[in-house]
Amino acid sequence: MPRTALLLTLALLPLGIIAVAQTQSAIEAARETYRAGLSAQTTRLVASETEAIQGARGITQGLADALAVMGPDDEICTDLMKYSAQRNEAVVFLGYIDTDRRSSCNNFGESYDFSDITRLSEAMEREQLSVTYSPKGGASGMPVVVVQQPVYSEQGVFRGFISLSMLSERISASRAADPLGADAVVVTFNADGVILTADDAPRGYEDYLPAETALTDLVGKGSQLFSEETIGGQIREFAVVPILEDQVYGLGSWQSQRPLMRERAFSVFTLLFPILMWLISLVVALLAIRLQVIRPIRILGRQMRDFAEGRRVFRSEALDSAPSELREIGETFSTMAQKVIRDEADLENTVHERDVLIKEVHHRVKNNLQLMSSILNMQSRSAPGADTRGALRKVQDRLTSLAAVHRGLYETPLVSQVRVDMLLDDLLRQLSKLGDSEAAPLDVVLDLEPVTLVPDQAGPLAMMAAEGFTNALKYAAPGTDGMRRIHVKLRPDPERADMVEFEIGNTVEVKIRAEAEQGLGMKLIQAFCAQLDCRMTSSDEEAGWFGIHVRFKMQEFVSEQHTPRV
Repeated sequence: MPRTALLLTLALLPLGIIAVAQTQSAIEAARETYRAGLSAQTTRLVASETEAIQGARGITQGLADALAVMGPDDEICTDLMKYSAQRNEAVVFLGYIDTDRRSSCNNFGESYDFSDITRLSEAMEREQLSVTYSPKGGASGMPVVVVQQPVYSEQGVFRGFISLSMLSERISASRAADPLGADAVVVTFNADGVILTADDAPRGYEDYLPAETALTDLVGKGSQLFSEETIGGQIREFAVVPILEDQVYGLGSWQSQRPLMRERAFSVFTLLFPILMWLISLVVALLAIRLQVIRPIRILGRQMRDFAEGRRVFRSEALDSAPSELREIGETFSTMAQKVIRDEADLENTVHERDVLIKEVHHRVKNNLQLMSSILNMQSRSAPGADTRGALRKVQDRLTSLAAVHRGLYETPLVSQVRVDMLLDDLLRQLSKLGDSEAAPLDVVLDLEPVTLVPDQAGPLAMMAAEGFTNALKYAAPGTDGMRRIHVKLRPDPERADMVEFEIGNTVEVKIRAEAEQGLGMKLIQAFCAQLDCRMTSSDEEAGWFGIHVRFKMQEFVSEQHTPRV
């Protein structure tokens, strides 16, 4: 009898261990799948805040760039603020605030003194982009989310902020209609841990926040998933998603829902199962374990593998006879898999719609530029004076350069990366045809090494090159050999891999060099150089030759797959 008991124990013990291990593995896999889905659902719930805040960032950044070359006292400044504010229904205030904390250029057309706002004073000291919450806006008097973009002069001197205020309730109102919103409490917060927007909760949203982890501890770590006890003593699942990296984040607080509701009791039962079968018989034990544990777990494992490899979801009737805990795992997994498939389909549709919209926008911009060029051409032919026709032709040439830059920037395979050497080669060869009609022959040398930049740098560099090349065509004079020469060079800095050098020079008459340095083209070149945050020097190493040399630092590329949805 003892020997039989020992044999039964040795026979059933491995089966019990295998059953426990496979069950726990399935439980953990289902739990991780569930928690991973929370991140995607939280991203969907904060989509309205994401769209509003990122849109506000784009508006303020564009206005800050405009004020870098335009004075805030210009009449067009107030018109620009009003026009930008009217295009976004959530905006209640949009204006320029100088270092004295006063605003006279805003969408209301009034003068305001914000010197009593403490957070504005703190932002002035940091001179950085900030997103804050104000329970009572200085101009609107209502709870607002404020986006403040620093403004710098062409020389890099801090001049103030572009401040944009949005009604906090309006930017999160669309979440009330989302059925997912009933399962979670969502808040958004900034890098200082200040709540920007929050869902209404029965006992206040503080009871739905983590008790041990401060909101500031979640900044700068990207998307996160963790479980923690709340201030009210309840264990909840938390999903953190970035809205503006290092600036604004969304936090979803979810009721903890384990895929296996009685996993502890089931684990104990699985451990005792071989012993109970030992008391009955070895045959019954083997059959029961095979039918009730191993087979359902294998089916669940196959379902998970098929879903992971090919997004295929199937339901086996064999799970109908499986234990209720395993059926719950299977049903939970099937529900999560279907939600993941639907979410992925929605994301693919959104990406497709975005691509179509971007193509349509670029097509319209291209058509508008061509139309403007045609109008200028017609106007120049009918202009009465030669000076007028020349001025219109210069404007038309700059418009042609802008169209070529636009086409080169947005007809690339990767919108986030631009081969500037190829863009400049195409652009400058087109412009060089303008100088073929001159009496003296023209020799253009393009020494362009491969350089890849982000569009924010590729655009200003291309426009600077176009203006420099146009100036070179205008002022190029025959050299000692009777040939007009223009030399353009682009290359990475041989001493620092993160720096780029650009140089353009031409033969020129000494007596008109001063005119070349003080013309409109040189002023535009200096403005584009300020956008690149670069250093520009002019050279006159030998008589009859004039050149400019710029050097700037390349911005780091951001992977397209991590670009937040707009």
